[in-house]
Amino acid sequence: MTYLNEDTLVQQTTTDYLKNQLGWESVYAYNQETFGPNGLLGRKS
Repeated sequence: MTYLNEDTLVQQTTTDYLKNQLGWESVYAYNQETFGPNGLLGRKS
């Protein structure tokens, strides 16, 4: 049974679109990100 809630209607739908249609990858970088050209996401700051 699919529950009609924010996760199934919004978050999971958006995640699937970004991954499957746009080819985006998800990275959990909270308190682990490094910065600079060779950093985790390549961001300056």
